[in-house]
Amino acid sequence: MKKLFFLFIAITLIISCNKDDDKPTNPIDQLPPATQTGANTAGCLLDGKAFLPIGNSPTRLVCQYVDGINFSIGINEIKNNKDHSIYVISYNQALNVGETYQLKEYGTNSKFGEYIIYNSDFSENHYKTSTIVNGELKITHHNFIKAYISGTFWFDAINSKGQKVQVREGRFDMEY
Repeated sequence: MKKLFFLFIAITLIISCNKDDDKPTNPIDQLPPATQTGANTAGCLLDGKAFLPIGNSPTRLVCQYVDGINFSIGINEIKNNKDHSIYVISYNQALNVGETYQLKEYGTNSKFGEYIIYNSDFSENHYKTSTIVNGELKITHHNFIKAYISGTFWFDAINSKGQKVQVREGRFDMEY
């Protein structure tokens, strides 16, 4: 009887083990740490849920800083046959460490944030920052010699139907 009892306990313990036990349940704990080493990481919270580069697309995580004045970072997550992308873009201005830039609406010399859902039928749902619904980009580190840039961002964005999304706790540490 004792052997049966211990066998039952052992089987119960083995069955209750789960590989997912080590994964953090708090969404912010699922984001990569805010590093400044060129680690090629990025992530944010989208409406309170972790948004990370996921999928087989070679462009799931992209950073460009062209001619020292045109900056963009794109985080791409592919789920349920939909391509979800978050972009933070700055046109025609050098970005300085320690400065905070307002993310407003798209334009020639602008800084803005976007969240786009690309559907399998090639339609899209496009959320954008504006002068009213906006956010911020802050550069925390920039190594010109090794060509990497680090920073944080947040923004609210609205689509043509007036629906709003919140992007929070954004961080990136990317080579360009």
